[in-house]
Amino acid sequence: MAALGTFDRRYARLIAYLLLIVETSGCSYKSLGPIDQHYRTYSVRMPEHNKVFVCSAYGCRTQTEFNFTQTDIAKVSSLMAEPKHRGGPVEERRRIASTLAWMERRVGDAVGTSADRPGDDLFGAGDPTQMDCVDVATNLTSYLVILERNGLLQYHSVGPVYVKDDIRQGMSGWTHYAAIIVETKSKHRYAVDGWKLASGHDPEIIEAERWYIDDSKIVLKGLPL
Repeated sequence: MAALGTFDRRYARLIAYLLLIVETSGCSYKSLGPIDQHYRTYSVRMPEHNKVFVCSAYGCRTQTEFNFTQTDIAKVSSLMAEPKHRGGPVEERRRIASTLAWMERRVGDAVGTSADRPGDDLFGAGDPTQMDCVDVATNLTSYLVILERNGLLQYHSVGPVYVKDDIRQGMSGWTHYAAIIVETKSKHRYAVDGWKLASGHDPEIIEAERWYIDDSKIVLKGLPL
């Protein structure tokens, strides 16, 4: 009976963790509207000049101020510099991905989110070093705003945070968030998502229609989730 009691307590603890994830993880809620509305939804301050407010602990429960210095801006300007062959929007998306990865490493090393584990897990909610999809999408949007404010986006603009789900796919279609860039000429939207990757890796940039749920399958780095 004692062993059974121990099992019951462990089972109850597991259920409690699962409920915590459902209740606190931003991945279970939708946020629609313009960029500033998404920030208001999660009570996050929009970037101010070159200062961002870094979300973590799932659903932006923790917000840490970080200011990109002039040296940082010079670095991202160098990373975003267009090559002589003028690669256009496709090549710029590659530069955006690598620049965002550098910005995430720069910020993460300062505020602790470099320790973020890919995706979500039972022990991430409430941990200021961990990020769910709302945290990642919000932070990437903030970094993109910094690039845009400094005139470093030639072929794209920053769009509102994008939300997608498909309840027909059960847990595989769980509500998910991504940052968005919009190609200036074509108006095509591209999702910018690094949630399934270790912090500081190049985020995936993929057509919004194909991102996460592509009709009957999940698409992220070409592999089912």
